[in-house]
Amino acid sequence: MYVERTNYNKVITIKLVFPVNCNAKCSFCYCKDKNYNNISFNKEEFLSNFINTLDHLLSQIDGKQEVSLDITGGEPTLDKTLFIRVMDELREYHIQERVCRVTLTSNGTNIVELAPYMSGVINYVNISVHDFRPSIRGNIFDNKIFVDIDYAKIVNTLNEFNIKTSCACVVSKRYNDDWLNDFITFCKDIGFIALRIRCNVFWSNQDEFDQWIYDVISSQKFQVINHEKTSDSHWCRLRRSDGFRIFMLHGVLDTSILTKGIEYVIAQNGRGYCDFYMKTPIKNYQYEIGKIYDYKKEVTHDAIQSNL
Repeated sequence: MYVERTNYNKVITIKLVFPVNCNAKCSFCYCKDKNYNNISFNKEEFLSNFINTLDHLLSQIDGKQEVSLDITGGEPTLDKTLFIRVMDELREYHIQERVCRVTLTSNGTNIVELAPYMSGVINYVNISVHDFRPSIRGNIFDNKIFVDIDYAKIVNTLNEFNIKTSCACVVSKRYNDDWLNDFITFCKDIGFIALRIRCNVFWSNQDEFDQWIYDVISSQKFQVINHEKTSDSHWCRLRRSDGFRIFMLHGVLDTSILTKGIEYVIAQNGRGYCDFYMKTPIKNYQYEIGKIYDYKKEVTHDAIQSNL
């Protein structure tokens, strides 16, 4: 059974998934999961539907919680014409007045060229870097273009439009303090305001990431801004004495199994779903939109008796 959550970081996510492929080959991408129904949708279908779907979701949430609109893909910036069209429609929809933030996750492709079109739409950009070492980064992306990409130019360009930029990485093992310190130095030299570290959801020993979170917190090298562990995630937000921020997240592959309503997805067809895997359309959702429900194992009378 699912029970309404009452004590949590009260932000609901709406993911806007662009109908585009990606020019990187990251093995930990959610789209690599064999259960993901990665169908190639018509871009005009997406454009025809996504604003109506977004408006429906926001009207149903109706201020019950704050909403973060997270733009993702594929690589959202790969099709420049499509990206500009979506930015124009979101601007006309006055999206920044309707949600607490709009975040774009990108590997950096075409960002410098597209930055002017993000003005008035995007608040925050997460640039997927994954490692401060160019050779390792190149192996992860499997594309030489990402080895020599000018991250400082991306950050400086986005700053001109008052868009904040953080560095994002996905890890498949625990790294030592030297790696973390070197990565932070890389980020500060580039101009990123934060480093976001996410656990690879396909990593077999994910408990190691949880312990890493606890160890980083207990090191007292950072001020703890938030630390939360729920049924669907374990995360913390930390700040160093120089103001630089660290975000660590251990999420799950399919959030909707453990938690209902913490995120909704506008898929590549522009229609709404209650999960990334497009198993449950919004029209078939059985819970109140705008509230979050966690899975709780139901304790039956027989189970109680067996423990007496």
